[in-house]
Amino acid sequence: MSKSLEERVDDLEVHVAHQHETIETLNDVVSNQAQVIDRLVSTLGQMKDHLMDIQELVDQAPANQKPPHY
Repeated sequence: MSKSLEERVDDLEVHVAHQHETIETLNDVVSNQAQVIDRLVSTLGQMKDHLMDIQELVDQAPANQKPPHY
């Protein structure tokens, strides 16, 4: 009831082909995720720059001034 050598080789070839397809799929996913991460890092850098600009404006604003109607 044991498989012949040819059947075992065929089974191994099918298994390797399936693994190759899985690796290619995973590689595509990782590549896409790297692109998304790069875009997110860039966007985060831009947001940080904007927040720093806003902080500079806040720091330059006069502190605790009485409104003109007092």
